[in-house]
Amino acid sequence: MAVLNYIMLEELQDERTKIVGDFTDLKTNIQKVETDLLQMKNNLNAIAGAVQLLDRLIESAKKQVYDTEMYKEKKKITKKKWKL
Repeated sequence: MAVLNYIMLEELQDERTKIVGDFTDLKTNIQKVETDLLQMKNNLNAIAGAVQLLDRLIESAKKQVYDTEMYKEKKKITKKKWKL
């Protein structure tokens, strides 16, 4: 004679409730990770923009030629104008 095992409806409903809870939790975690990822990408783009700006300023500063004698003369002329 065969032994029959039955699964009760209540057990199936309990298992379904657990699985739906796991699904909801996982979905919420995925949405949080996506939001965090988007924020990190935005921060990365902001930092890249700052690096690009600094690179341009550094190149601009390297190209400028400073003539100290000319600067001193210009400063003397400016001082004389104010003394008049």
